[in-house]
Amino acid sequence: MRAAIVSDLHLGSATGEDLLRYPGIRRVLLEEIRDADRLVLLGDVVELRDLRVGAALDLAQPFFEDLGDVLGDREVVFVPGNHDHRLAEDVLDNTASPLGGELGLEHSAEPSTAPTKLIGDWLQPARLRIAYPGIWLRDDVYATHGHYMDVHLSLPRAECVAAATMTRAVGSVPASATPADYERVLRPIYGFGFALAQSSRTGRARSNRSSSEAIWRLLSGTGANTGLRRKLAAGAVRAGFPAGVWTLNRLLGAGFKADVSAAAIFASGVEGAREMATRLGLDDVQVIVGHTHRGGPYDGEAAWQLAGNGCLHNSGSWFFARAFHRPGAPPSDYWPGTVTWVDETGPPRRVRLLMDRSHGEMAELISSATRR
Repeated sequence: MRAAIVSDLHLGSATGEDLLRYPGIRRVLLEEIRDADRLVLLGDVVELRDLRVGAALDLAQPFFEDLGDVLGDREVVFVPGNHDHRLAEDVLDNTASPLGGELGLEHSAEPSTAPTKLIGDWLQPARLRIAYPGIWLRDDVYATHGHYMDVHLSLPRAECVAAATMTRAVGSVPASATPADYERVLRPIYGFGFALAQSSRTGRARSNRSSSEAIWRLLSGTGANTGLRRKLAAGAVRAGFPAGVWTLNRLLGAGFKADVSAAAIFASGVEGAREMATRLGLDDVQVIVGHTHRGGPYDGEAAWQLAGNGCLHNSGSWFFARAFHRPGAPPSDYWPGTVTWVDETGPPRRVRLLMDRSHGEMAELISSATRR
């Protein structure tokens, strides 16, 4: 069975950077996956931490309706991630019952909550199935969003710091782990993020992602800090950051690093995913994740080898984070528009569909929508 995989759509984002809300971009993806036997939506498909769930789903509805029209009666598998973790409740509620047993590598459920039922209706005649925390696509290919890697990342981003804090309260993830061990640490964090968005008086929570991007630009020195005062302030923040990370490590017993360069972020993501795969016993298979928005390995890159005979793959994103892309620069490895294909044999392979789009074109598309 030939499966297409896309991840990190973030449909319903408050920033308008979720590219598949735009019909022209949507057509590019739909044309590519038209002949897939099955589509896997590998997490962070709907953004449930910016807007209230109803508003986010309203923005996502056209994508799901168009997808159903193209796929017909084929299967769509929704594998929730951290930003749409709430949609995993269809599965998690079943495993919490006395007859459900402990959460393993793959559990499936029919849509049963109001949001997933709505999505299922919009997708018709395509058939929706919820799988969590991942799905076996072949005996040697496993796909999961990859948010469990946050427990192991050396990057001091908000969710990783929250995970380190939670491990102080509930205990560390063991060397030989199950998904239930990761959920014990991460599920309360995701629940809080969702609740914060739903309880916002304005119906819009402050975007954690936008804040993180602004901080990254400041620390990495890629921001446009014009004026002497701003340059001095930015320099002071960068100078004090290593001491702050050292203090954080002392308080939490963590191993965060002060290097937030693009190369360090990439290396942290690969190492975190490798550690996750090792602890889950997935060293000898092909493991596909998303989460970091950095697709690959692309042509010309060496394989991302796991500790055993397996390899790591990342399905990239369909989200144009303006803070991470410089005007006029060639598309970076974080450029959106990746589809991962899993055929009946052979390793997973990636297709990059938006490499002909310029930074200016992408930015104008988003700006025109947010001005309305």
